[in-house]
Amino acid sequence: MKKRILALLLAGVMALGLCACGGGADEGEASAPAEGGNVVAIAMGSGFDTMDPGYCYEKYPALVINACYETLFKFYSNDGAAEPCLAETYAFSEDNMTLTITLRDSTFASGNPVTSEDVKFSLERVKNLKGNPSFITDTIASIDTPDEKTVVLNLTQPDSAILSKLTYSAMAILDSKVVIENGGTCAEDASTADTAQSYLDSTSAGSGMYVMTSYKPDEEIVMEKNPNYSGEATNVDKYVIKIQPDANTQMMTLAGGDIDIAMNLTKDTFAEVQGKDGIVTEAVASKTVSFLLMNMNEQYGGPVSDPLVQQAIRKAVDYAGIQAICGEGTTTPYSLIQTGFMGAKGERSTDYTNVEEAKALLAEAGYADGFEIDLTVCDLAMEGILLSDLAQKVKDDLAQIGITVNIVPQPWAAGYGDAYRDGTIGFTVMYWGIDYNDPNVQLEFMPGASVGLRAGWTAEMDPDLAALYNQAMEATDNDARTAILEQIQDGMYENGPFVMIAQAPVYLGYNDRLTGVEISDPYVVDVTLINVAE
Repeated sequence: MKKRILALLLAGVMALGLCACGGGADEGEASAPAEGGNVVAIAMGSGFDTMDPGYCYEKYPALVINACYETLFKFYSNDGAAEPCLAETYAFSEDNMTLTITLRDSTFASGNPVTSEDVKFSLERVKNLKGNPSFITDTIASIDTPDEKTVVLNLTQPDSAILSKLTYSAMAILDSKVVIENGGTCAEDASTADTAQSYLDSTSAGSGMYVMTSYKPDEEIVMEKNPNYSGEATNVDKYVIKIQPDANTQMMTLAGGDIDIAMNLTKDTFAEVQGKDGIVTEAVASKTVSFLLMNMNEQYGGPVSDPLVQQAIRKAVDYAGIQAICGEGTTTPYSLIQTGFMGAKGERSTDYTNVEEAKALLAEAGYADGFEIDLTVCDLAMEGILLSDLAQKVKDDLAQIGITVNIVPQPWAAGYGDAYRDGTIGFTVMYWGIDYNDPNVQLEFMPGASVGLRAGWTAEMDPDLAALYNQAMEATDNDARTAILEQIQDGMYENGPFVMIAQAPVYLGYNDRLTGVEISDPYVVDVTLINVAE
């Protein structure tokens, strides 16, 4: 019945699309949008209310910021390291407390050259606006500009993630002359004195491939080619981005040819367009990960604070079954660092599950007959996957080794959020979305770090592992950092209060007239790589 209803709705949308276009593809094929030519229409989710880079923190603005601005460094592939963008060369000092960057020749959309003063203004504005993304600048103590092409970042501490942080949307380099003319400031009182947000919500002031020419909150964003772009441009002249969070609507408008790219498909709507002529579908793992937390503090965790019980639970989890619930494209990280990050050791084999070994570990811990425990779960979803569904699967899995799980629902806003952050929840399933695209964000799961402490895991409980945290933070050489990250993953593969159970999938559908469309963790989709097939 469900598929029949969707088919009827789809037929209606396609009929309307054909009337609007004055023609179209054969039945069952996706046609080009009504505007045709080198105009590309995208549907994406909502949940944001500004296009001012200094305030951008949510997921979807990154697509627009990446298209209209440039950053000092950029991720040119989804699983590589940050590479120079506006930067031409860079070097760390011997003590890793200073990063010196030489800029390449670039031009803003206004025609103004990109200078070191623009970099200083942009980064200091982010810090002093004190908005959600300002934490990205925390390790930048001060910025020197000895000449127009040289920027010196003086750091508060060695920060091996600094290049990745400089790719973040909020770190986009703004045309300081234009922004200042429109009320912008990078002064210490910017949080109250800066009035440039309204201007930057109407147009962009960057050096990117595109210029934002229209932004209607919760409706539409339009971007057009930047005539002064310094790099090699693609052949897409204009993007029309429809803010359209409903997955069914995206599925139907994609199939009907009214949009080219649907970025918010669910497992079910993905299946509806999969295999349809003229549509390409991709399902790949994002860097959003779900995990079990077992509190090391016996006051809160009870039996699950025992390391042997933690190992038993790790062995009892049916990873293949959880992947099936989450859908095509789901993986299970080997340890705390997701697949796709530099230094990641890949996936935990689904063959790791071993109920008999889990029972033996439970008996060794003194629980041969099992035990009963509450599993608190909140009302959030991970990339559309309800945490309550994952909790039910964990309950079923642990029943196989004699652990009786009582699922205790608790709304995030009604106490769960505070208890989770305060470290007073004993046993839960939760998820983690990355703040910036660097493996160092995952180090917060280590003993003594912020998420580790939410599980009552102090540095004193595993001093050798905790010591690797600082080593990883200080290793600015990628090879050296990778070696340390691998040690950390091995150390947490079978030990510790966290079990990474699933790396969530992202579902994407697009018209096959496009090339270069790929899911991107930093940019959602990097539109600067897309071309219309000739």
